[in-house]
Amino acid sequence: MEQNNTNGSGSPSSPSKPYIEASDYDLQFPTWSMEYLKKAAVEHRLVRPRSLAWAILLNAVPPPSEDILMSIRGHRNFYDDLRKKMSMDPRGVIGDDPLSQREESAWKQHFCDNELKAMILQDVVRTFPDEAYFRDKDVQDLMVRVLFYWSRAHPCPGYRQGMHEVLAPLLLELRADRRCAPRSISDTLRYYLQEDYLEHDSYMLFSAIMKGLEKFYWTGDVPSAGGRLPVSKTIHNQNEVIRYLDKVREEYLMLFDPDLATHLAECSISMELFGIRWLRLLFGREFPRPDVPHLWGFIFSDGPMLPNVHYIILAMLISIRSILLAADTARALCVLMRPSAAGARHVCALALHLRAPHAHPAPRPPAHAPPSHDNILDASSSVYAFEQRAEEEAESSGSEGVAEGVAEGGDVARSLAALALLRARLPAAVAALRAALPRPPPRAELPLQQIVQLAALLQCRNHALIDVETALEAAENQSTDAIGRKQLVPVVMGPKPKPQINSKQVKIAKKVKEVPLKLFYQSECDGASDLPFLDPLGLRTE
Repeated sequence: MEQNNTNGSGSPSSPSKPYIEASDYDLQFPTWSMEYLKKAAVEHRLVRPRSLAWAILLNAVPPPSEDILMSIRGHRNFYDDLRKKMSMDPRGVIGDDPLSQREESAWKQHFCDNELKAMILQDVVRTFPDEAYFRDKDVQDLMVRVLFYWSRAHPCPGYRQGMHEVLAPLLLELRADRRCAPRSISDTLRYYLQEDYLEHDSYMLFSAIMKGLEKFYWTGDVPSAGGRLPVSKTIHNQNEVIRYLDKVREEYLMLFDPDLATHLAECSISMELFGIRWLRLLFGREFPRPDVPHLWGFIFSDGPMLPNVHYIILAMLISIRSILLAADTARALCVLMRPSAAGARHVCALALHLRAPHAHPAPRPPAHAPPSHDNILDASSSVYAFEQRAEEEAESSGSEGVAEGVAEGGDVARSLAALALLRARLPAAVAALRAALPRPPPRAELPLQQIVQLAALLQCRNHALIDVETALEAAENQSTDAIGRKQLVPVVMGPKPKPQINSKQVKIAKKVKEVPLKLFYQSECDGASDLPFLDPLGLRTE
């Protein structure tokens, strides 16, 4: 049995033996040194206040053995000064015209600030819809202020969609640390856990995380001093996140698993199609919410620049490689949108093994293995998953200047996977219903007819190849004529039933020409019709 023997300095007597076990809200030096916190974060053993441990790992504040109070006080004073500077009342500026267009005009800055706050609020109100905490108006106002002040202080990249989902887990941890604190704590902790400074501390943590994360939000479009993004009619240069993902694929995935890299390429699935969301949200959507703090602690253990985050990407892909290799394009896209079957602990252990295979052995497969290829898209579970997040994903587009009606990469992938699922399941279900109910009862006749219409909606012609726009939450403020890079993604479809041709049917021409179908509105129809649209994928045959 392993003992917790230590030497006189409080460090372990042997590298193979664990440190002294830490306890919540106890800032004793042996268990709150930087060395111990890194080890505890890797092993998912960080104690509360976890937000303070994150701040130490991210070099925002020093360990408790040093003057941590002075550092915390300095961060809070900085935020107060920033808030005063950014909240200047333009009515107090003598000689400034509210209609002035000068760059140095306080009124022009005031109107730009209000526009930026309104854009941030559009995202904030959608934060974690199932969390009652984020439905509170005071919490939403706090998030808007923190994101606004940070984006004004960092005009490059400024505010980008997705940053609110990085701030939200920080607020949850800060709130949990305050709510779980016992009455008898040290003066240092009592000062740190003051409720009045929740906003200040959330800004401190968010700024520390964004030091390593902001490069993934950089797109090459430089906002003005007022926070506005330029309106560009041309595609910007390849941004940092895409270059990073290309490097991960070429220099790491091809080295560790060339078969998987080749399979993804053959399926025309580029890394940015799913990797942009993984990186920008720091994998916050890819795992159950209770696992995210442990995953983030593991990532923060490497320091504020997040140098090893690419190993998390590799571990997530390799942990589901057997499913991906057996899947076609549609199924692989669906799996990549929810790759957390292995769990955060297994992914972290695998990432450690990939970084240092001699120091860290390969982890065992999780106790509950990921679902097999045959049932990964079970109708009931998959449809429920798509319905559960349909509203959230539908609202996520367009809040950063993206033209209305233009789907982003993640939305296209989910829609494509859902469409493939419906194609595979719904026609067979309709055939089974027709066979079981040759003469449906009166109450079931209308619903059955509606199901038949939905099945007919999926029977589109000439859709062996679908024109899919790839990525890209990164494609902000572009014209609708050219967004992302277009790829032809094959969609595997079952054999179509041979149509029954009678003498009254018109002969179809042998050559069929495909033309793009623009947005189609019901008002363009000559008259009302109960028939479904026969071209939901955006292609029309002449």
